[in-house]
Amino acid sequence: MHVQSDGIKGPSVADMVKSGNAFAIVILGVLLAAGCTQMTTRKVPNQAIWSSKHIFVERRLSDNYGVAEDIARELRAMGYDASSGALTMMPAGTELIVSYDDMWTWDFSTYLIEFDVQVRNARNDKIVAMGHYFRPSMVFGHAPDVMIRELLAKLFKHA
Repeated sequence: MHVQSDGIKGPSVADMVKSGNAFAIVILGVLLAAGCTQMTTRKVPNQAIWSSKHIFVERRLSDNYGVAEDIARELRAMGYDASSGALTMMPAGTELIVSYDDMWTWDFSTYLIEFDVQVRNARNDKIVAMGHYFRPSMVFGHAPDVMIRELLAKLFKHA
């Protein structure tokens, strides 16, 4: 405590600097926590989806960002025979169907904030795997292709 010339006790300059540092650390922590990403995947037991070779990505009618083709491109880079389009364009011999939901937001630029994937058996349309990627901030996040790559790598067991 510092005693001012009028006899009133108050914080010294050193105390104010210390509390300013503490405030800055708290604000930094809040900003970092706001930028945390969450990724979860679930698979049906005894379903080796990575052993399937022919995958079709069902393109959403509202896909304005080319997400279906990005998913198919990433699957091809992982060694799968993958294509995308409307479900009516699914090639014969398809083993898995990948569908997705993407949520975009705008904050001075448009960026992907949430990405969900469902992998279904093409023969019986049952879900065999699901993935969810949530990134609440463009500042601490990744580009959409990185988000797609990371989620698919975890779902299909690729490093």
